[in-house]
Amino acid sequence: MRVKERKLIKKVKAGDDEALEKLFVLYKPLVNSVVKKYYLGHYDRNDWEQEAMIICYEAALVYSSEKGNFGSLYKTKLSNHARTLIRYNNAFKRQVYDQSISWESVKIQGIQEPRRSELAIPINDTYNEFVKSLSRLELIALMTIIGEMSAEYVIDHLKIEAIQLIRARSRALQKMRKALF
Repeated sequence: MRVKERKLIKKVKAGDDEALEKLFVLYKPLVNSVVKKYYLGHYDRNDWEQEAMIICYEAALVYSSEKGNFGSLYKTKLSNHARTLIRYNNAFKRQVYDQSISWESVKIQGIQEPRRSELAIPINDTYNEFVKSLSRLELIALMTIIGEMSAEYVIDHLKIEAIQLIRARSRALQKMRKALF
């Protein structure tokens, strides 16, 4: 392992955000090669980079030089995460087929009231509780996720560091999944 890489990983473990960004830039070609292999329709380049930076951080935290080189660990964790995202996306798509009925059964049994999915239940209260659970930074991150604010505006005008925004977006998404799904 290169000395520079080892120092960056040590600094990331100590909580240095700038070191994380440098380590991420160092492995940007690896990220590009992994991202090219996977496609998610609702993910743009920024989403993939956010996910890749989070995985870079997680890989740096668990990395030990006795277990091999960092690049291999990072590539494996990033590829596995991409596969998990695709599995989740495909499972969500299959829900439509699980709730559908065949034309033959309609002709025999007639049309029955469709069963209600959890998402058909009004979620105003749930959504309000979710929003109330967010910190100020997570609320700003949510605004970037839904497209109400750009990440550049938040970084430049609200003086929030890019890594803070990335982490806040991740926390907001985790809270959203937990609250709404």
